[in-house]
Amino acid sequence: MLREVALRGSIAGAAESLGFTPAAVSQQIAKLEREAGVPLVERGPRSIRPNAAGRALVTHAEAILARLAEAEDEIRAIAGEGSGPFRVASFQSASATVVTKALRRFSAAEPDVAVTLGEADPEVGLARLRAGEADVAIVWEYDYVPAAPEPEVVRIRLLDDPVHVLLAADHAAADRPSVRLDELRDDAWITSTARSSCHPFTERACNAAGFEPRVSAETNDHHVMTRLVADGVGVALVTELSLPTVPDDVAVRRIVPISLKRSIFVAFRRASEANERVAAMVRLLEAAAAEQESALEDWRRRHLPGTDRGRLRIAGADAA
Repeated sequence: MLREVALRGSIAGAAESLGFTPAAVSQQIAKLEREAGVPLVERGPRSIRPNAAGRALVTHAEAILARLAEAEDEIRAIAGEGSGPFRVASFQSASATVVTKALRRFSAAEPDVAVTLGEADPEVGLARLRAGEADVAIVWEYDYVPAAPEPEVVRIRLLDDPVHVLLAADHAAADRPSVRLDELRDDAWITSTARSSCHPFTERACNAAGFEPRVSAETNDHHVMTRLVADGVGVALVTELSLPTVPDDVAVRRIVPISLKRSIFVAFRRASEANERVAAMVRLLEAAAAEQESALEDWRRRHLPGTDRGRLRIAGADAA
């Protein structure tokens, strides 16, 4: 429960994930603190987080869960994969595009295998993966927000998801096909919340352009973000996968001179490399990602001014 509280940042989030009531989670955390003999968490008005002692205990919990997952992988391999469910952790925009296609094809090829999909921020998804609570996780890495290396986890790139700026349709910069970030230094900005692992991205991208963004709103809901932009609350950075449709009262514009992106990966435990079901899912995800790249080219032709060809140059290491 302590580890789940650390991942979710709230008692309510941990309770929802574990299927308990918030009161039960609070009672168990209090009991754990009594057993440990020291406080383990810092409680705020709307959040809770482990203190130094709590973080140390969570680290040990993660290690224990990871070793249990390795044991399960080994036993499954000896037993010929076993008949347990196949569990996928993914974030929303990937689930709605690449992952759904792959899961449908996986279920058609393996009708006797139960497949479950759980929505999770990449940091949570990786924690689920390390603990053996997911067989694969779909994760991202934004420019300016590099992922920490994890020797026990294998990551395979699926696709790059370009990042653009979202403006109100009547914004002065909406008349042009591309925008420099430093031209928006006086605008208010809408970003993700601190609960999202991509939270530092907007600030760091703006810092690289030479200014500190003035944040007017935070949300992890892209529909809410779009409406806030349309109503003039601020401007925002968005990925193409996050905007399947673009309302008439907002404009999506390229960022110049260096384009930005998030890279999307499928991750799995290194101990699962020989698992045939994991390998099959990776192949299906790679095929679905290739199809999605073609769909993104069509999206650009519809929504990005001046897109004569479907391809958009994506900066590589220089953007990161």
